[in-house]
Amino acid sequence: MGSCCGIDSVDEQRRLLEEEERNRVQPPPRQVQVALEVVNVVDVPLPTIYYVIVGRGPMAVVNHRTLLETEWGTARIGGHRVVHIGAPNPWPRYLRHGLGQPNHLLSFPGLVNQPSQGGETIDGGLDSRHFGTRFNTEFEGLDPAPLVFEEWVGLIQARAAPNAGALDARIRDEDEIDGTAVRTVLAEQAALPWPDFAPDRAPYRLCLYNPANGTARLVYAAAIDICTGPGRPVVRPPGGNETDEIRRARTPPWLPPERWALEEEWLGRRTLNGVDAIRTEVEWNEGERVCVTAGGGVGLNAAEKARNRNCALDWFGREALMPIFDNPRNITFLRRPGGDAACEPGPRAAAGINNEDDLIPSHRRLRMGRGVTLFSATDVEGAVEVRLAGPNTARIRDWWRTLSPLDAPANESTFWTFSDHYINELQPLGIVASVRYDRLVIPNGQATDQPGHPNSFAHHLGFEAHEQADRLVCLQTANGLVRILGAACNNYPGFVIGTYRANQPVVTPAQRMWAYHATLPVSAVPDGFIVCGANTALANRYFAAHPNTNVNTMTHAELLAIVGEARATRIVERRRASNGYLDRNDLLLRCGFEDHDSLAGLTYAYPAIVV
Repeated sequence: MGSCCGIDSVDEQRRLLEEEERNRVQPPPRQVQVALEVVNVVDVPLPTIYYVIVGRGPMAVVNHRTLLETEWGTARIGGHRVVHIGAPNPWPRYLRHGLGQPNHLLSFPGLVNQPSQGGETIDGGLDSRHFGTRFNTEFEGLDPAPLVFEEWVGLIQARAAPNAGALDARIRDEDEIDGTAVRTVLAEQAALPWPDFAPDRAPYRLCLYNPANGTARLVYAAAIDICTGPGRPVVRPPGGNETDEIRRARTPPWLPPERWALEEEWLGRRTLNGVDAIRTEVEWNEGERVCVTAGGGVGLNAAEKARNRNCALDWFGREALMPIFDNPRNITFLRRPGGDAACEPGPRAAAGINNEDDLIPSHRRLRMGRGVTLFSATDVEGAVEVRLAGPNTARIRDWWRTLSPLDAPANESTFWTFSDHYINELQPLGIVASVRYDRLVIPNGQATDQPGHPNSFAHHLGFEAHEQADRLVCLQTANGLVRILGAACNNYPGFVIGTYRANQPVVTPAQRMWAYHATLPVSAVPDGFIVCGANTALANRYFAAHPNTNVNTMTHAELLAIVGEARATRIVERRRASNGYLDRNDLLLRCGFEDHDSLAGLTYAYPAIVV
């Protein structure tokens, strides 16, 4: 084989090409030598083929670690270099808050650095900053070390049917970075011919967009695992009133906060979706007036950010805020009925919180309401003018338990009035009753049908339920080479979040997964870490090599093998209401067991592995 540009071996050529790919440089064009009027095409290595994991958050790390810890997983990787594609793990950059689960529930199969170990408790939940940092430490300790491509996946193509037209039409040419049309550069890559790989090599490729320089390129894959989380934040036009203020709350999916924080256009926004609002890049100042327009976990986190920054908050639900407080951790935001102190973590009914009017915020500058929707939001004189829509029976409650109404008749755009107590509280801040806020947060939830998530960039590949241990654990293509795991699976259209109801049919793998979920501790939300961690490990056959003994996630069958029928049934029955078991003594107390040797085989978290 002839040499090219002074490179003496194919191995050296491959090494240089992989280095170029790591630096996000396209492979060089084919080169020619001309001698004696004969044109000889010099061999240039084909692009490197990777094992691709889309995502860099917690489930992407759990997936990678449990693959490495099983023979099945290492065979699946097949000696290919693993690359993670996407923005950094967001958890260290969210508002520091207590997660929705207590520390003992936040361990994960296969990890060396268990988040449940060493973290502080905040508002009854594990410190989110500690949680995120532990996953970063775990990622950095993976061996062999993965590559990282900090780019955005616009499309996955199958070699058998490249289907360049599957590029999501919602990725528009007018969505530009530095004048470069995102759709145009992605479409150019998607239209390129497939390199001349052997028939059994590189069955897939990913079209990547780099927001740092506005370029796109292709990465070839032997297999792909998609671990992108629950979905992009949704921002619906309130009342059909689409304004520039609302549009600015929709961050382009390829533009992570690490980049938009460098640009005043994005960093200086007053109106944000819920996920962007709780990033640490967004600073809230003491005394600012904040409006949060919906409940849910992210809505609560935004309300807690307002509390922590000593802002004046109006937080209301379209129908109610009560469902968010079914989680024992979340009642710490509330004032205990009959007292001035904030509630301790626990069941809300035990604290005397039984209906919507019992939801009293625990700080004087906070208010909570229900039954209204955001009607419009516009930029007026450096503030956000917020108009609401709702019945004249709607009320918002302040720390003094005063119910303040809307200012106008039903079905007209309006705003909340102030009680005399609240006016006195806010006078030192120079705030008077008005429709204007310094911050508007729109937590409309997240969905995997938005650009940047698998139903957008990979739906055309065709996914079906894959089950292990008789339940859905991931979605995958017919050949099993592309999988969707974690919250992205649990939210995927056709396999969407479900709740198990007693006596309903349990036939499909998804129904069996939801029946399993219904036995888990109450704070194990449907797309949350507890169920997703167990399912991801199961998808990678981790428990075949490392049997699950974690009493907080074991199935009835797994418990039965250790403690027998009667005890297994009692443990599962009481696990949900008690939000899991902290230790052996807690299990004995809550289940009414006397000490028994059979319990010695149980653990109360996943153990940290040693590598």
